[in-house]
Amino acid sequence: MTLRNGIILALCLAVAVGGYLLVGKPGMGDQPMADRQAGLMEKVRTNPQSLTPAETLSRLEATVKERPDDPQPHYFIGEILHSQGRTADAARAYQSALRRDNEFVPALLALADSLVELNNGAVSPEATRLFAKAYELDETQVRAGMWAAMGAAQAGDQEKAEQAMRYIYSRLPEDDPRRERFAPMIEALSQPEAPAPEAE
Repeated sequence: MTLRNGIILALCLAVAVGGYLLVGKPGMGDQPMADRQAGLMEKVRTNPQSLTPAETLSRLEATVKERPDDPQPHYFIGEILHSQGRTADAARAYQSALRRDNEFVPALLALADSLVELNNGAVSPEATRLFAKAYELDETQVRAGMWAAMGAAQAGDQEKAEQAMRYIYSRLPEDDPRRERFAPMIEALSQPEAPAPEAE
């Protein structure tokens, strides 16, 4: 998990814990709810990475109930499930995030990656669409653009793949080292029956 994701996760957890300090949660034992949640709040504040997967899922599920329109808890539930090897379950969580916000780029990317994984490395039309949308929304997501181009190539649309790669190339800064890798990929796509390029 990246530092940025860790910070967002901590904020999500803090919101969940803050709400439960007020309303409590049935069935959690005899320890006073305020004390239990205050201890967890301190753990979230000082070292969120130390939370166990079960604790984290519990807090995120609480956040889902408190903030039903927020895509972030669903996304982080997906991240936890994916880290446990539960890729299909993670994909469903990412889909839940996108039902709340269909332009939430982290979930677009995560769902697309999960679909590729579930499809044994092949880029399905749905994964291609997700990668393309993520790149359209955030052109810093160059990897997503490359995967979208690869999906088009795998589907047999070399022209579309070449156009996508040329567009990505044109948007990179002049001093971006990735430009050096794009030229041969674009050239390969321009050849008849070119193989799909490998994404980063």
